[in-house]
This record gives sequence, C-alpha cells and structure tokens, in this order.
Amino acid sequence: MVEVIKAEVEEALAKKFRKKAMEVYGYKKGAMKMALEDLMRRFASRGKADWGALKGVLVSEVSAVELQHRAWRKVD
Repeated sequence: MVEVIKAEVEEALAKKFRKKAMEVYGYKKGAMKMALEDLMRRFASRGKADWGALKGVLVSEVSAVELQHRAWRKVD
C-alpha cells in the first residue's frame, strides 16, 4: 500500500534536494521517490529523546537550543 504526501517547500530547497537526489540515486525515474523514502525512514527511526536526562536541567540557565542539543546527543 502507498500513500501520497503533498507539501509545499521553498523553491531553492526543492532544487537542492532534487540535485542531491539525482547525484545519490542516479539520473533516472524514481530518484526523488527513493530519496524521500530514505529520508523519511531515517527521520522516523531516530528514536525518542531521553526526557529523564533533562530532569533538573530545565530549571537551570541553559538556553533552549542547548537543551535540544543535549537531548539529541543522548539519542544519536
């Protein structure tokens, strides 16, 4: 079974993605589909953030960006 997903993205980003997809998957029909599926699989399989590791950190004077970096470092 397949599902159609539609999204609007910036033109410059779409062009860069198309170019990279063709470089990696070849200049053939289906390259965009393969690149998007690969990207979606990687994104979906990343795992969950360890929120327990952030306990106590949330009340400190650490920026939101630093909190995100700490959370994702634990996942990767």
